[in-house]
Formats: sequence, structure tokens, C-alpha cells
Amino acid sequence: MNNKGLITFLLFILLLGMIGLQILSMIQSDRLYERLNRLIDATAGRQTFTTTTTTGTTTPPSGTGYPGDEGDWLIESIAAEPATLNELVESSTWSTRWIVSENIFEPMLSYEPNEFKLRGILAEKFSISENGLEIYFKLRDNAHFSDGTPVTTDDIIFTFETITDPNVDAAGYANYFQDVDRYEKLNDREIKFYMKKVYFLSLEYLGGMPIHPKHIYKYKNANEFNNRTSNPVGSGPYVFEKWDTGQQVVLNRNENYWDKSKKPNIRKKVYKFITNDTAALQALQAGEVDYLRPLPEQFGIKSQEEEFKNKFYCLSYWDAGNTGYFWIGWNQSRPFFAERNVRLAMTYLVDREAIREHVLRNPEAQIPTGPFYIYGPQSDPNIKPWPYDPVKAAQLLDEAGWIDHDGDGIRDKNGVPFKFNYMIVSGTSLHEQIAKLLKDTAARVGIEVTLDPFEWSVFIKRVQDRDFDAVSMSWGGGVKSDPYQIWHSSQMKQGSNYVHFNNSEADALIEEARQTLDEEKRNALYHRFHRILHEEQPYTFIYTRPEQRFLDKRFENVKIYKLGIDPMEWYVPKEKQRYK
Repeated sequence: MNNKGLITFLLFILLLGMIGLQILSMIQSDRLYERLNRLIDATAGRQTFTTTTTTGTTTPPSGTGYPGDEGDWLIESIAAEPATLNELVESSTWSTRWIVSENIFEPMLSYEPNEFKLRGILAEKFSISENGLEIYFKLRDNAHFSDGTPVTTDDIIFTFETITDPNVDAAGYANYFQDVDRYEKLNDREIKFYMKKVYFLSLEYLGGMPIHPKHIYKYKNANEFNNRTSNPVGSGPYVFEKWDTGQQVVLNRNENYWDKSKKPNIRKKVYKFITNDTAALQALQAGEVDYLRPLPEQFGIKSQEEEFKNKFYCLSYWDAGNTGYFWIGWNQSRPFFAERNVRLAMTYLVDREAIREHVLRNPEAQIPTGPFYIYGPQSDPNIKPWPYDPVKAAQLLDEAGWIDHDGDGIRDKNGVPFKFNYMIVSGTSLHEQIAKLLKDTAARVGIEVTLDPFEWSVFIKRVQDRDFDAVSMSWGGGVKSDPYQIWHSSQMKQGSNYVHFNNSEADALIEEARQTLDEEKRNALYHRFHRILHEEQPYTFIYTRPEQRFLDKRFENVKIYKLGIDPMEWYVPKEKQRYK
């Protein structure tokens, strides 16, 4: 080979080498993209949130992705220990439902997490007739209770008859079933309910009954059922382990849960009762609890601290299916608040903008004007809040005859000085701050307010007995809600109309709306009802705000849906698990 041939050979070898490197580079590139795609798929199912504010409209990632590791506990702090774990007889303490609903007891239907649409849980099929009078359910073949007994239509019938038994303390539920005429058991899996008249929420409420096993809960005397406060048994993904009074309720994962695709990863749920809000936050930061509903001021402060955010999710979201409102109720059976002008004057005395800015410290909070979800169609957006105006309040009090006749600095009428007790839950700084604001402002116009704090169990007993002048509380809510239980005059003695609101036009509107299936017409009725409440002011509506939670960041797959969050989806990677 001469020199020219040698050079040609070397150039050929170099060319082959370059081609080889290019091919190798392409292979490496494909592998890189393959790894990236696998990583994206894997992380798609466990999107997390460190944001402090969302609109609740985050779209969940597509695909199932990494399913998560099993194990660990979720320890939640609850401020009020429930009086019972019997959900059917408890209508006032939300902690009962936080513990047992969908953990232990399941309904036939629930809402899709990301859209306002019903889906089957225990029910495989369901329907409502066009005239709204026939409602059909078919249970899933594989649904069974935690003891292995199948869920049948006998259990649906038992639950329905227990709720509607006048001797069972289930008035909070029974109100919504009074228009059921009869039921027909088609077989062990299928049942049909017939309504006396149309009720726009009949499918939701019948489908939403927490189904109780007949063979566990059947009774001869209703008090047997009323007095069953513990050891709940249902079909849900968790089973009851123990209730240490004053300390905690413990649930274990139901290892035989019938829906294998929805079996949660978290093995144990512990609900710790910590009544002091400061102590609850300290317990979270010390790692003694994982999950907390903070006070608004706690959320406002801690969600701005980088060190805190590195350890905890600060979740803030509008929960369309659950967002409620905080209010002050004026007991109309007491001489102070029987007149509309006096109640309106009290609203003029509450500086709600200051509460939102300085107490809540939440720019997303809103001042509601009625009881409906503030962004829902039942609420009339044209109604604006009454402003803070002590001068106007004094004028209304004068017109109502509450004048300082004897010059002692306190208004009086017919010899009765305007001095009233304002009942709040003790140990809740938010209630105390709002109460003090009202007390100071009322004093400037000649009204003496005495703060009346009570521990929760005493507080709620007095509320149910209507034994108060004024009271602070909050109600949960929903996009579609029925104001009957809280506002209809028939509910002044047994229902939740604690303030004795009694208005014949409002009664008629509530009754007509319940039977109106046409949503546009029904919402027009609710807008008129909303206007009446605004004018009459049986409550001073203080605020509504996004739901707020703190959660330890060792939990993953924490998603925010349009209708809230779903702890059943959460998991803790094995290397981060804390409890065995």
C-alpha cells in the first residue's frame, strides 16, 4: 500500500468511527428520552402542592403513575372530641363525621372529585325518573362489610327506617327523607324508592345515606341505637380499633376492603383531640401530629415562613362541596333581638372588613350575605354586605325604642337595660377576638355585651336548648344546599333553627324550591329567600373562606380537586415512613 492508499484507508476508518459515534449518540439520546418519559409517567400520579393559595381548580394529572408505598400512619389533630361515633344521631359535631364518614361508613353515591357529578360507591347503577318521583339503586355484587357480610338492600332499608324512626335521634337526617312515600325491594341488590312529591335533592340524600349493617345495629328499643356511641362497623376502607376518651380515636386499614382498587396505602389513622389551638400547632411542629385544620391567623403567619413551608404543605383551596360560613346568631326569642331594626343595627356594629384584614389575615376570605356557597348559583351576587356603620346602628336602635332613658350610659326599653350575653366556644382565639371587637363597638353605642365562653360539650347543649342571647358558630355548605333545617319555622324546636327565625314568605319559598326541579326557577326562588335573610338579619354573616390545612410533607400524592382533597390517595415513601 502506497502513501495515498494508506491515507484513504485512515480516512475510511475515521469516517466509520464518526458514523459509529453518531449512532451511539442517537442510542444514548433515545435512552435519555426513554428515562425521562418513565420519570414523567412516574411523577404524574403524585403531584404535590407547596402553594399557599389555589382556586381549587387544579386539574389532576393523567395516568395512574406510581401507586405509592404502603404503610405509616396519618395522625390528625381535632379540636373537639365527639360525643358519639354514631353518625346518624349526631348532627352538630363535625368531628364525628370527619372520623367515620367514608372511613367506616360508605354511601351508595358520592360526587366525582373534580366535577359536580354523582358517581356510584356501593351502588353499581342508579337513576331518577324524569318526573323525579322514582329513584332506583343497584348495589355492587362484591360490596361487603368489614366482617365479610354482604351489603344488601336489607341494610339500605334498615338504615332508611332507622333514620326515619321518630324515636331515633336522627332529626338532622330525617328532615331530608320526609317526602319518601315508600320503597320497593326488588331483590337483594336492587331497590326503588317512591317519593310523595318532588324534592330536588332526593337522589343525593337517598344515595348519600351512610349504610349501616342491619345484623350489627338492629334494635328493639330505639334507645339501644341512640346509646350506641362507639365501636362503629361499616363497609369502608378503615375499621375501628379503639377510642381512648379524652385522647384519641384509632382506625386501622380494612385489610379485607371490598374495593381493591381503592384500598388506601396508609395503614392507620389516628384522630387526636387537642382542644387548644396553640398546642395543636406545637404538636404538628414537634412531629406528634401530621394533619391540622389551623386557625386563620395561624395559617396566615406560618404559610409565610420558609422553614415551615419546607416541612409542611400549606393547603388553601375553595372546596365547592364543603365551604361554609361563620356567623353570629341573634336569638329572636329574647327581647333584645325580636325586632328587625335591632338585628340590622347589630350587623352595622360588626366591622367585618377589619375582621377579614386583621383577624383572618386572608385576602381570599369573603363577607357572605346569605347561607349559600358564595360562588354557587343559589347565591344572589347582586346582594351586597351591609357596611360597618355605628352611626346608622345608633339611629336604628333609637327608632326601635332602645334609648338611654335614665342616663346610665346603657340603652333600655320598657325598663330592660340592653345587656346581653354573647356565647362562644372557650379557647378559640378567633371567636374571642371577634367577640371583643363587637363588645367594644357595642359599648360605644350604649349596649353592654358580656362574653360567655363555654367548653364545646356545654356550648352545643346550650345551643340545642336555645339557651343563649347571641352565639357564634359556623355551618358547612355545598354547591346545592337545602335551607329547610336551619331556616324553616318548623325547625325552631327540633331542628337547627336555633335563633327562632320565623318568616312565612321564607317558609313558602323554601317549600316551593324543594319541589322545583328546574334549576333556573329554583335558584330564582332561593335568590328571593336570600334577599329576605339579608333584610331580616337573623344572622350577621361574618366570613366565608377557603379551606386551609397543614400537612406533613412526608405524605405524597396530595392533590387538590374542584371538590377538595382526598386523603385516601395519600402515601408515604418507605424511606420516609415514621410508624410501624
